[in-house]
Amino acid sequence: MKSYQAKLIATAAQQSQWPLSDLPEIAFAGRSNAGKSSLINALVNRKNLAYSGKTPGKTRLLNFFNVDDRVVFTDCPGYGYATSDRQSAIAFGKLIEPYFQKRENLKGMILVLDCRRIPSGEDLDMIEYGRENHLNIIVACTKADKISRGKFLSNASKIAGVLGLPVSALVPVDSISKKGMDEIWNRINQML
Repeated sequence: MKSYQAKLIATAAQQSQWPLSDLPEIAFAGRSNAGKSSLINALVNRKNLAYSGKTPGKTRLLNFFNVDDRVVFTDCPGYGYATSDRQSAIAFGKLIEPYFQKRENLKGMILVLDCRRIPSGEDLDMIEYGRENHLNIIVACTKADKISRGKFLSNASKIAGVLGLPVSALVPVDSISKKGMDEIWNRINQML
């Protein structure tokens, strides 16, 4: 797999901390522990660019990564675990809403879903939020290595049905074996 030049350029808790850049941005959104940071690491062929851990809710801010001076990946905080109480949910909304609504560089969103789970109401809210903000959306189904191909196909059909998308819109990915990374990059390149 190709190596990419990638570096953290900003960590932002508010709009004034967003990086000054004219590069197109792709937001990575999904439930806590769905594999957003691991997916970013796999896409740039690095182990520890975006922090990932076994404990859900590690990413609390927007983390911006410049990739090859061509695109910026924005690692968003996970929802679900991190938004389990009202104050956390409000903080999540105050962080994400301005970014999705006001960031002119934002061209698309990769919705990261664990392929073993049927999308939650929060997942549906997030994809609808992306649609409302006219973002191109890629659905990456992570942890495809953890279930059989038959089980994946069954789950993919259910996931696509819940999201109102064709099964072909889902990209199965495995951050360890790098399965699906070329397909994600192909779709990112089409977005750009």
